[in-house]
Amino acid sequence: MKRPQQAPQPAAVPVPQAKTPPPVYTPPMAGYAPPAAAVPAGAPAPVKPPLNKGLLALGIVGFILAIVSWFFYPYLCGIAAVILGGVTFYKTENKIGIVAIIAIVAGVIGLASIIIGHFYLVLFPPSMGFEAVYWLVK
Repeated sequence: MKRPQQAPQPAAVPVPQAKTPPPVYTPPMAGYAPPAAAVPAGAPAPVKPPLNKGLLALGIVGFILAIVSWFFYPYLCGIAAVILGGVTFYKTENKIGIVAIIAIVAGVIGLASIIIGHFYLVLFPPSMGFEAVYWLVK
């Protein structure tokens, strides 16, 4: 009996490994600060900008004028509070810091005082007493 001839098996061909491309360097964006967790250990901590005490004092004066405007001279003190609050907010570097918050609050309270002062008699009409009714009827 004859044996059937087997076809020769092809030799295993080595598959070349896919090479990964080298990492591409992209420069950081301007104004970008990495998250705190990404700062390597031993690196100096980021320095907070110093608190501008002149702007803080200006914001506090605006806030005090805004409170005063609810009791005395709503137009004069309210306008001064809005102006001081606006200047303080414009000049501050940190727009979410305490100085900016005081400036915004001073401006809003001053503006509310002006609006309430302007429409005071419409919002709170004077009550007519007995004497006023008597003179109207007579």
